[in-house]
Amino acid sequence: MSHLSFDEIIFLDDFFRSEEIGLQSHPSNRRFLRGLFEFAGQALGVSMREEYPVSSGGRIPVGLMIDSLGLPRTVEGWASAAIADLQPAFRGCEINGFGERSLIIGWGMQPSMLKYIASLGASFIDVEVHPLRFSRHLHLGVRTNNRRIARILSKIRIPEEAFQSAAIGMKAMFSRRGDGALLCRDAKVGVFLGQTEVDLALVCDGRLVSPADVMDRVAQLAATVDLLAIKPHPYQENTALLDGLFERIPNAVKTESNIYAMLCAGNIEFFSAISSGALTEAEYFGHRKEALMTPDRNNAAHLPDGCTEWIPVGSEVASLPVMKDVVGRARVPFFLMPRKRYSTVMSSTNAEMVDRAFGFRWGLQLEAAGLRSSPKVALGGDVRFGSGSPHAAGLAAGWHEPEPWGVWSAENSASFLLVLDTAELPAAGMVRVTVTGAPYQPSESAPVELDLRINGCACQAFKTGDSLRFFCDLDTRKLHVRPLLDAEIFVTGAHRPCDVAESADARRIGFGLQLLRVDMLPAGDSSRDGSETASVQPQDALVE
Repeated sequence: MSHLSFDEIIFLDDFFRSEEIGLQSHPSNRRFLRGLFEFAGQALGVSMREEYPVSSGGRIPVGLMIDSLGLPRTVEGWASAAIADLQPAFRGCEINGFGERSLIIGWGMQPSMLKYIASLGASFIDVEVHPLRFSRHLHLGVRTNNRRIARILSKIRIPEEAFQSAAIGMKAMFSRRGDGALLCRDAKVGVFLGQTEVDLALVCDGRLVSPADVMDRVAQLAATVDLLAIKPHPYQENTALLDGLFERIPNAVKTESNIYAMLCAGNIEFFSAISSGALTEAEYFGHRKEALMTPDRNNAAHLPDGCTEWIPVGSEVASLPVMKDVVGRARVPFFLMPRKRYSTVMSSTNAEMVDRAFGFRWGLQLEAAGLRSSPKVALGGDVRFGSGSPHAAGLAAGWHEPEPWGVWSAENSASFLLVLDTAELPAAGMVRVTVTGAPYQPSESAPVELDLRINGCACQAFKTGDSLRFFCDLDTRKLHVRPLLDAEIFVTGAHRPCDVAESADARRIGFGLQLLRVDMLPAGDSSRDGSETASVQPQDALVE
């Protein structure tokens, strides 16, 4: 279709995502679009209006429309509406006046809505934040069913080279800040990316897909690597949907590392997700992507004929010269008429506008730290945790900064995660993991209580002098499947040296971790208690 001009611009979003069916709506997206295009629309004399659900004060009766489609007023009904025939829903509705001279600009519209608009002969521009979010600024992704508008959008398309050079620059930046590997530099790692619970990108064939639905495929992928790092979505507070993956996949481990630092890691074999924009980003960093389904919103079978792919553009899409050509208006006031074409508009448009509008960058923080990775733990070797030790990178949450002798716990619980080298590990047998350290126990103060668990196994403890040694025995068969030493120590009654008049040190400290060692146990030998002590005492390092 190639209309000469449009008489009105109508702003929409995924209005089926409404409180009327128990879902949180996002009216800010619709208002963002209105604010973005408002100046150009007013200057061109185009009528503009917004349409939104009754629950938000608008005219769209979402609940009644869902009822007319024979769908439940639930998240399942919302998902099914993504590919439903909307003709019955709009029959008799006040807002069914979309015509050939209407341009509908919407935020993340459902495929069914795009088909309905096209069936009336109207044109649309569907808008989202573009999935490539690692360049200097955020960009918008747009698509349309109008050939003339598509040609205009192609003229302001962000060039591919901009993303390629941004990826190169980011790799260089993180190479200066970290080890360039995730978890363990000697291990092959796969990544599964969690997502928000309700997202149009997770709807396939009218059904919301969850991690449980792709568990078998994720398990197959995990079997090809040493570790599967599962990263929850930063804005999904309830991560219970991922619990099944941790239970099913023995070599799965949770990570909170920065997504862009991970994209720059050299030991990652693949990135996987149900359907995530980060998979598109991964290709620019040379990683294999494993998309576990094709969302309806990007499936040509559910989109109207002639709908373009997503086109990355900047905020210049709403500039007067571009919108003049989009709406087909031949006349504009002389003082508003641009002297040059799109090249000038693109160079002068405020590139930070979209950044400011959204107020965050999804994980692209230029001050983000690089990755810390440790080498594998060899059988029979001492692993130290002091500053300068490569294994100190295995310290996870709950620790103060490492010191030359080792590291103090800082919280009620502290953890570390190390990868065991299984090359010399026999197929069957037992290994003994021994952890040496010392509690901070000032004289005449309440006793510090410690509990250490490794791979879920409770450790026994032996005290010799001021040192404390924990040990537990692990089955080599399980370690071959999950080559991790995943430890958590629980501390009760930690003290601050300044409170007990021992020094000016104001840190709350509980357990001083010094040494770890893994040894093969001869068959039937469980007599050794590992009661030797470490030579350096952490109390010697307190601030005086």
